[in-house]
Amino acid sequence: MEFDVTVQISGEDVLAGRLYQNVCHGDETTTFSYDPSYLSDPRSFSLAPDMPLGAGSFHSSGLRQLRAFEDCMPDRWGRNLMLRAERSRARDEQRAPRTLFEADMLAGVNDEARQGALRIWSDAGEVLSSVSDGVPRETSIPALLNAADRASRDMNADIRDLLAAGSSLGGARPKASIRDEQGCLCIAKFPKADEGALDDVCAWEHVSLRLMAELGISVPASRLLRIGPRAVLLMRRFDRSGSARVPYISGLTAVQGEDGGRYSYLELAEFIEEEGSRPTNDLHELWTRALFSCVVGNTDNHLRNYGFLRERAGWRLSPAFDVNPTPGSERKYLATGLDFDNREAEPEGAFAVREYFRLDDAAARAVAARMARVMGGWRRIARADGISEASIEFMADCFESGIRKLKALAR
Repeated sequence: MEFDVTVQISGEDVLAGRLYQNVCHGDETTTFSYDPSYLSDPRSFSLAPDMPLGAGSFHSSGLRQLRAFEDCMPDRWGRNLMLRAERSRARDEQRAPRTLFEADMLAGVNDEARQGALRIWSDAGEVLSSVSDGVPRETSIPALLNAADRASRDMNADIRDLLAAGSSLGGARPKASIRDEQGCLCIAKFPKADEGALDDVCAWEHVSLRLMAELGISVPASRLLRIGPRAVLLMRRFDRSGSARVPYISGLTAVQGEDGGRYSYLELAEFIEEEGSRPTNDLHELWTRALFSCVVGNTDNHLRNYGFLRERAGWRLSPAFDVNPTPGSERKYLATGLDFDNREAEPEGAFAVREYFRLDDAAARAVAARMARVMGGWRRIARADGISEASIEFMADCFESGIRKLKALAR
């Protein structure tokens, strides 16, 4: 199979190159080459650090080494939906399910909701998309939540509505792409069907977003919806600017990493130094996010939960997302370490590496002092989000122990 690949630049779909897929004896190989017209375009940029502009080709087994495409493919939730849909079709047609290769996964994403600015086109000049009805509206959220619950409990449940709203955004939690009341593209994150009443994961993520916003950290516009007692987090997509798509790469793509590898904030800092459009600002903010993750025990801070958006001068840090506090005051460990050896979620570890983020001791202490003051309002924000008193007490050790550590460092 052969596909044209475009990237939107200032709202215009620009031919970037061609993607070729070949399957032989069950093994998939993929090749990408930049188009000569793209290489001569003064607006062009490399789609990923490991795909520099040039006349050569990039080869991969599947798409695993072509990271720019991995970033706009289905997440774990979306892949599971696609595999289940194929098994359902096979049952209806009384045949064996066919193997879905990486190119099938790439083509199976709803184009309207595909992450970033890449778009995939057929030889006939038609954009590849899994659906034709568009992204559902915000009013569909209760029905989609019910459908996600059924899909979690019943392998034979009807998942057509979920497929139409499927997301190419990262993660394993149930989610859907939604158009909000203003028509803006959003992601709706759902609670798991078996989530306990104390967990209220989506609501606590919203608390984190609100605290970070008060700290001056860039976050997506978000709202918390209550469907009965359950919380759904609705966040505006930051890779859209009106109807235009904004090029995006994950932090994992930025450092040329592999899923499951061990990485540190220092590698993100190095990428910002080399490729960033506003390095000082982004290094300061990245360090503040690392400190915040230590304070709340955000242990799922892997590099797909960081990202970069393209500007004319380079890549800038995307708004923060997927920041979740972990209950308890016991020692916790980060997925992405503060340096190459230290993975403990302890604020003093962030202070030990502050110089790599262009921060002196006084500036770091000032950030810690302000963070302690802002985080002192965590209960107020939690109550405003409708979180139960039992869940608040369940999380109290997490926040209060973090605030104490911040105050000690700020002295």
